[in-house]
Amino acid sequence: MTSTPTATPADPFVKRLQTIQHLIGSGKLTEAADRLNSALKSSPGDARVFLMGMRLAEAAGNPKGALESARKAVELAPDWAVAVTELAFLLARQNQFQEAMEHAEKAVRMDGNNPELLARVIDIAHRAQNFERAIEWLERATAISPDSVHIKLLLARDWRLTGQHEKALAAYDRLLEAQPSDSHALMGRAQTALGIGDLPRALKDCEALLALHRDDEEVQFYLELARGHTPKRQPAKLIRSLHDGMAEVFDQHVVAGLKYKLPREVARLITDRYPELALNVLDLGCGTGLLGACLGRLKGALVGVDLSLPMIEQAHRHGVYDKFHNVDLHDALDATPESLYDVIAALDAFIYAGDISKAIPDAFRILRPGGHFIFSCETALESEADLVLRPSYRYAHKASHVEAMCRAAGFEPVALDAMTLRYEAHQPVAGFLVVARKPAA
Repeated sequence: MTSTPTATPADPFVKRLQTIQHLIGSGKLTEAADRLNSALKSSPGDARVFLMGMRLAEAAGNPKGALESARKAVELAPDWAVAVTELAFLLARQNQFQEAMEHAEKAVRMDGNNPELLARVIDIAHRAQNFERAIEWLERATAISPDSVHIKLLLARDWRLTGQHEKALAAYDRLLEAQPSDSHALMGRAQTALGIGDLPRALKDCEALLALHRDDEEVQFYLELARGHTPKRQPAKLIRSLHDGMAEVFDQHVVAGLKYKLPREVARLITDRYPELALNVLDLGCGTGLLGACLGRLKGALVGVDLSLPMIEQAHRHGVYDKFHNVDLHDALDATPESLYDVIAALDAFIYAGDISKAIPDAFRILRPGGHFIFSCETALESEADLVLRPSYRYAHKASHVEAMCRAAGFEPVALDAMTLRYEAHQPVAGFLVVARKPAA
């Protein structure tokens, strides 16, 4: 066991480690490994060597080796908050959130007045969706750095996301008193006002935003909401911002946290109909590739479409997709030639894509005769409009309207099965799965 590592910038050993880190960042992993082995021989008990080993292993695609190195660093220097924080952050990146939070809390107890450490553990809490702890640490960070607008914006956002609307509004008011044209604060206050149904207040902020950002599609989306209208679809910018930051933790969040089973169930439906797996599949809104992971390798082509590049990067790791398109699913459908796919799947995609009045006939056109369009929707009540935007900013569709559109496009038969799509706040989210068949020629 070593004591907490200390060094000055001129320390030759620190310079050796900085060189190794530069090599890792430059992708020169073999040279980095050689230099790291040399450093390990000269200082086998230095925790810093093992933290660098963690970074090298991650860069080499060895998550197990990275975790072993990080644990060794903490074993060597258990009182060094940096090592504990690095282990916590690595665990969070590997979706092991419970243990990640345990180490993050330990790091805060050790050095909780360190602004850099707080920034790291706040990030960990957000990845773990532990907003209670994130708010606690953000409040601590605000006390330490009272002039940080970034921290105040994060705290106001977390209050908004956890339903503490009055605190959020007060925080945004203070930020805007100091800087009336702060776009982030204006947007946050508008979203908070929309969340509590205060459309006049939201409209005022959205109009101020529009004056600053005339062509911003996200501003126009919220402006339409503030005017009491239902936008036909979410803007691409909003979808990307939601999913880009979730890519690394998405599978753990939706499968384990939200009990999301739809990809496995749809994969079973597909393999029941195509037991030889000789088919072409278009996976709209493929996300991290959960459907592809459940299907495995096809004898035809599996093509994924998603607006979020980080999501596609995660999906690529499954090694089962033949191609990806980083575009809006409506644009993908519009650009695809006819009679190309045997199955088109869109699982939890139309909750963001909204209006599907054109997507359905487009899917019919590009399916081969006898092909299937399989997609899910959140349920709008029959007493509601055909398309409803929930406070969660996800769209719900009326089942009877969706069925009618499928039949009008030429699908027959059209089967709709009511189901629980996932759980949120431990409550089931009602939806339905559509399996629509294009008649054989």
